[in-house]
Amino acid sequence: MRNKMRFRCQNCNSIYDEPRMLCPKCGGLILTYYHKSKALNIYNEYEGVWKYRDNLPPIPINYVISLCEGNTPLFKIKNFTKKIKYRGKIYVKDETRNPTGSFRDRVATVIVSHALYVGAKKLVCATDGNTGASIAAYAAKAGIECSSVVPKNADYGKILQMLAYGAEILEYGEIIDEAVLKALEVALTEKYYQATAELNPLSIEGLKTIAYEIYEVLGKVPDWLVIPTGSGLTLLSTILGFKELHSLSLVSKKPKFLIVQSLACSPIVDFIEGSKVGRRPRKHIPGLDVCKPMIYTHIVNLIKEYECRGVRINYVEALNYVDIVAKLEGLFLEPAAAAAFAGLAKAVKEAIIEPGDEVVVLASATGLKASMLYAKEPSRKKYIPKLTGLNTKALILEILKAKGPIHGYAIWKELGLMLSVQAVYQHLEELKRKGLVKVEVVGRKKLYSLTDKGLQFSEILGKV
Repeated sequence: MRNKMRFRCQNCNSIYDEPRMLCPKCGGLILTYYHKSKALNIYNEYEGVWKYRDNLPPIPINYVISLCEGNTPLFKIKNFTKKIKYRGKIYVKDETRNPTGSFRDRVATVIVSHALYVGAKKLVCATDGNTGASIAAYAAKAGIECSSVVPKNADYGKILQMLAYGAEILEYGEIIDEAVLKALEVALTEKYYQATAELNPLSIEGLKTIAYEIYEVLGKVPDWLVIPTGSGLTLLSTILGFKELHSLSLVSKKPKFLIVQSLACSPIVDFIEGSKVGRRPRKHIPGLDVCKPMIYTHIVNLIKEYECRGVRINYVEALNYVDIVAKLEGLFLEPAAAAAFAGLAKAVKEAIIEPGDEVVVLASATGLKASMLYAKEPSRKKYIPKLTGLNTKALILEILKAKGPIHGYAIWKELGLMLSVQAVYQHLEELKRKGLVKVEVVGRKKLYSLTDKGLQFSEILGKV
């Protein structure tokens, strides 16, 4: 790879050529090192978050990979405000409008652009959902191969997104913490570009633009920002974004942060409250279940400079607020995003947030990514037309579910498509690499059947 940028430890000032989040010498937080503008210049002729390019890493515009991410609406909501009996203004920063449906597209545009800039051919990303979908989409546009390491608790809807964008899926570990360690290993042994958000400081550069956009619309800092929090990366990035605005003399006051975490796993809220939950529920909220954040020490040090409060939400509460927010405001959110609204309601009830304060809630991702989590009764299928033309791979999975084990030629005959036998075998090989199909040699024939993961995927496809 060509070295095009530098990364500096904030503790010992060591300089590194390749992106890494933590300093191997002292454990300090590493940030991207470049000359920033002394003003927040806005170039509307550039796509996505790159309109702030004077305050983003200096990647030449011909290497920038953008899907017009960012610039998401910030709007006031009244029905929900009335529902929770809050006397003040509540705004939603609607990140569901991003290209792949989540705020992580802000991360992907910067990381993948840098990967292309340094000549990377393959990248690896540990993910339990949104980041993997975003990185896979942007890597597809960049023409870079993408390998996604996912834990067993990853959302299947988001894995389907990754597959659609052409990512290779490697399942590893029970939770995202373990998948991150595997991604570290893959990057080192296979020489892949490290695109895991929590391991690459360029992710901070993309996420800090949330703070820029809030300021651009409001012209000031809100009293409170409500952030659903797993690894704490978005919290850290947003704080750094507001710190940059302060250094540019654009704002004077500091926002307060309401940090919403899963009751099953809440290390940052535990720190804020100075206590831990005794008995935790086993059911996690997907996207918020980071039990040992890699940047935990740096987050807790940073939030000491701000007024931060925390609330914990359980899985059932998150699902309830998916329904409440959808019916009141027309916003269909995934449980992790809805948890922010549940946390806000709890904070208002407990008088953590006082009447009259101006509040911004981060709606991090759309519910369309995780719709299977709250599909209720099977009878709903009759109201949803079955999509028979999803793609050839989906049809192959259906055939294997119904008739497997079966040989490739028989699959070709079942398809009845203008497709060569060789193309069918190519699809089978790709499905095998993704862990969805297995092969058994019986006599002189290769018989194909679904793996457990393949069966789960086919069942999900059957529901849509």
